[in-house]
Amino acid sequence: MKDNTTGSYILEELRKKYEVTEESIGADAHMNKGLMHFHVRSFEVKDFGHLCLFDLNGMFGLMKMETVVLQCRTKDVPLVNFDTIIVPGKKTQMAEFYDTKVSAFMQELNDECMKIKEADSDLQDYESGEHWYDSILYPCTYAKITKKNDTRTEVSCRKYFDAFLKAAETAPACDPAEKVKANKAFAMGLLEHGGPAVDQVRKMFGEERTQRLILEYMYGVEES
Repeated sequence: MKDNTTGSYILEELRKKYEVTEESIGADAHMNKGLMHFHVRSFEVKDFGHLCLFDLNGMFGLMKMETVVLQCRTKDVPLVNFDTIIVPGKKTQMAEFYDTKVSAFMQELNDECMKIKEADSDLQDYESGEHWYDSILYPCTYAKITKKNDTRTEVSCRKYFDAFLKAAETAPACDPAEKVKANKAFAMGLLEHGGPAVDQVRKMFGEERTQRLILEYMYGVEES
């Protein structure tokens, strides 16, 4: 996916406030297997943290997926994840905040995003089943299904990010090492317990590349 996506919006909003530098990740930037084409972009956000944009284009363009991961090291805010999945006639969009904070739960951020979620209560929910991380997932988690060309969920996800960035401005500073440790625990949980995307990448590209993708590029919790 390119242009006018959740990922492109988040990248541009971060660039307005921080120095954002794209990292060179060599051959891992483009991974192909059969009809599946993966594109990975990894960014260092100075004085903030790490951003990853992970795109999948498959089945001759009939299936598209974008995952956005943002982990903050300098402020005690949640770990952020946005997903967009497009298949013929249907679009699924998700916004998830994971409680990897080293202090208290951010109730005000959750409440602000709950208002956005409730405004879209008439839209179909995406049911993803039970997961190992459910206990640290913010209640405001957004997961909706619409028609492919409906932009309403895209607007809501942008509002979620705006609320997060505003909360980050006033959030307490934290020890970067301690914060990275908390975020790394989540990334390691993905590798240990798996998930649809992780399992697929592992099957296609092997364990070593999967670990590199998750720890270095997606979550930025381990240096190469």
